[in-house]
Amino acid sequence: MWPLRTMLFIPAHKLDWAKKVDRFAPDSVVIDIEDALPRSMKVEGRAMAREMIAVLKEKGVPAFVRVNALSDIGMDDVPEIVTDGLAGIMLPKSDSVEEIRTLDRLISYGEGKAGMPFGSVAILPLPETARGMVATREMAAASDRCRGVIGLMGGPIIGDFARAAGFLPTMEGSEQFYLASKMILDSRAGGAPYPMASLIGTGLDDLDGVRMLAERAKRFGFVGAVLIHPSHVKVAAEVFVPTREEAQYFAGMIDAMAAAEARGDSAVRYEGTMVDYAMLPHAHDIVDEATRRGILPATAAGEAA
Repeated sequence: MWPLRTMLFIPAHKLDWAKKVDRFAPDSVVIDIEDALPRSMKVEGRAMAREMIAVLKEKGVPAFVRVNALSDIGMDDVPEIVTDGLAGIMLPKSDSVEEIRTLDRLISYGEGKAGMPFGSVAILPLPETARGMVATREMAAASDRCRGVIGLMGGPIIGDFARAAGFLPTMEGSEQFYLASKMILDSRAGGAPYPMASLIGTGLDDLDGVRMLAERAKRFGFVGAVLIHPSHVKVAAEVFVPTREEAQYFAGMIDAMAAAEARGDSAVRYEGTMVDYAMLPHAHDIVDEATRRGILPATAAGEAA
């Protein structure tokens, strides 16, 4: 399943949207029972989330749930939404190691109650407080369930991230560069290798703006995008998912290195550049993902291996 390249938010009370999600083909869906639900529907939203998880499981779409902050009512959310088909929990306002460990214990209880394999539900910390932004590496390392930290690459709308950090977001984005770099490095250093970028702050129909933010996020080191509108999924996928040409290039690199090794060499000239063993892990990552997605045939992966 990992890396996920696109995650699409769907409010828990919009079951019809989940039933039609195939049209947009996100890698995964984040069922939102936090910001997308009015306060009066928060408790009811837990049952709605469970129903949506079942619908997405039937479609083969990994389902995540953004619960409420543990400092709010999230402690009561978690036991109610851990069910077969849940891939992970996104924890908003996460700001301490103890919160991640508490969430880990709550999930473990829920997995046991639901008869799910232990460790099957991931954690995605969403550090929307200044304290959490400082403690990101420690939070990522606090549980083996942590797969990636959710960071930001946004336009001129002041949400939780910008308000907590104190910057004024722009499409030019230089005010966000430090925080984005920190989130990415902290996530990876903490053992959560798949940091994701929340792309917000563009007009819903500004697909060029979405593409610009996605390309920037990829350059910085985010592996995928968390999206608020279905029309953004295709754009983000075009940026983050390996293309056939890219996959073929790296498959050729693997083959070239294999031929060099057979000759007793550890480096080779390939497509005009010198490559060696240091380039192979990334090449294999791209080829493996392209094969998993059907972009390359399985035979190509066998030849590249």
